Amino acid sequence: MVAAVRAADLDLTQRFLLLATTKTSTMQKELDQASAAGYRIIGSSPTGGSEMVAIMEKVAKPPDNYQYFLLATTRTSTMQKELNEAAAKGFRLMPKTIIAKEQMIGGQEIVLLMEKPPGKEQLYKYLLLATSRTSTMQKEMSQAVDEGYVVVGMVSRGEHVVILEKAAGSAGL
Repeated sequence: MVAAVRAADLDLTQRFLLLATTKTSTMQKELDQASAAGYRIIGSSPTGGSEMVAIMEKVAKPPDNYQYFLLATTRTSTMQKELNEAAAKGFRLMPKTIIAKEQMIGGQEIVLLMEKPPGKEQLYKYLLLATSRTSTMQKEMSQAVDEGYVVVGMVSRGEHVVILEKAAGSAGL
């Protein structure tokens, strides 16, 4: 059974939850509440326009919960810094959750979700390449791959943004 979520009406008795909102702060709050109850993200997508959707499945028993960090920005120049700050805390990018979504006021923002598994985790480091000139992207990606990075995602919104990651060690909780 699937439960569609409106505002703060999370039905945490369901096997699957469908979270849908236009506000990233609301999505983060609902992700925190659902993950604390044992849910894990299995998919995410824009719905067209300004709404975003995430589907979660109840798979964990507290306290062995997954945690989530939602990163939303209109400035790609700060995204790499924010990605790496979250990664240093044990979060890893979920590539299938990268979207460009319309803001309610002005332009598009890039929204992505990062996941932190319960227990010991592998840490990652991120590199973000952004350009409106596709002719330079191949050279930049090749150089990053030579440095040990792998391409994990891409999103476009007037410019193309490629996100790469590489292992950076491990840490215990």
